[in-house]
Amino acid sequence: MKLHNELWDYAAQLYAQPGVEAACLQLQQEWSLSVNRVLFCCWLAAEGRGLQVEQLGASQASQWQNSTTVPLRALRYQVREQRQQEPALEHCYQALRRAELVAEQVELGWLFALGRDWPVVATVGCPDLLLQNIVQYLRFEGLVPESRLLAVLQVLVQAAAGPLPARRVPQLQW
Repeated sequence: MKLHNELWDYAAQLYAQPGVEAACLQLQQEWSLSVNRVLFCCWLAAEGRGLQVEQLGASQASQWQNSTTVPLRALRYQVREQRQQEPALEHCYQALRRAELVAEQVELGWLFALGRDWPVVATVGCPDLLLQNIVQYLRFEGLVPESRLLAVLQVLVQAAAGPLPARRVPQLQW
C-alpha cells in the first residue's frame, strides 16, 4: 500500500476547496457517510472509473474503516466531550485527531490500491460518472434523496466537476 498517492493528493486538494470540508463533515455527521468514500467517488470519476460497490464493501479499506478509523473517531468524540470539563485532556484530544487523520490516510491508501486498476469507463473527468458514482455510494449506504442531502452534495459536486453537473444534483434518481 502506498500512503502518499494520487488519491491522497486529489482528496487533499478537493477537501481544501471552499465549502467542501463543511459539506463533507455534514455528510458524515448527519447522514453517517464516509468522507473518504465520497472523495473516492469523486476521484474515480476524475480518473474515468466507475464505483464498484461490491468490491468496495468487501475491501481491505472497509475492514480498516470499521476496525480502526471509526473507533478512533468515536474515541476522539468521547474525549472531545470530556475535555469540556477537563481542559487537561486537550493534548489527548489533539493526539487522537492526528491518529484519526493517519488512519484516514491509510484508508485512502487502501482505496487507491482498490480503485486504481478498475477499468476506465468514460472520458476523464466525466460529470455524469461523478453523479453516477455518488448515487451508487448513497444507494449502497441505504439513503434516500431528500432536499438537505442534495443541497450538501451540490457543494461537493460543484467543487469536483464545476457548475454544470451541480445544477443536475437536485434531479438525481436513486
